[in-house]
Amino acid sequence: MAEFKLGRIKFVWKGAWTPTTVYYKDDVVSSGGLSYMCITGHTSASTWAGDASNWQQMSGGTQWRGTWTATTNYILGD
Repeated sequence: MAEFKLGRIKFVWKGAWTPTTVYYKDDVVSSGGLSYMCITGHTSASTWAGDASNWQQMSGGTQWRGTWTATTNYILGD
């Protein structure tokens, strides 16, 4: 797990966002190819849409999900 200390700022990389996970302020996750920093410690909701207010976007990007299919549940950035 990577940890970056920049003065008084500390980020902890947690990998891909997952539901029902305990996150602390300054944890960093990826979702839909974007990176987000946790702004409020919490246990994540069952969907990203229900949890998005606890995060601040840090960087842009995209996530390749393969060939489009009608049965895949896509999120912004896929």
